[in-house]
Amino acid sequence: MIQEKLDILKDTNVIDQTAYNYSQEALVYLKNNDIIKEDDEADVLITHLAMATARQNTDEKIDGVDGMILSDIQSDEKYDQATQIWDELRAFAPAKFEDNEEGYFHLHLVTLLREK
Repeated sequence: MIQEKLDILKDTNVIDQTAYNYSQEALVYLKNNDIIKEDDEADVLITHLAMATARQNTDEKIDGVDGMILSDIQSDEKYDQATQIWDELRAFAPAKFEDNEEGYFHLHLVTLLREK
């Protein structure tokens, strides 16, 4: 399903080739590091990653994660692992992400790790 979503986003010019490629690289990273077994496990994270990458080339901004939710994920036992994974994903990102975007990546990663 995530591959189909990414293809549609690219084919309709919602994301560009750079965002598409980064999303694919992130999926490979997640699999190679045993964070996911199947692509679709990271559907929400990868969709947001693709859209956020595309947003970095525009003036579009998003609101940050709600303070209560942010507090909840920061106190989660998976938070440190999530931030480490995000640091590694961000290291090969084609763009620098706004802080508001990064809060969502932490949220998605904590959720993904909780389900593991």
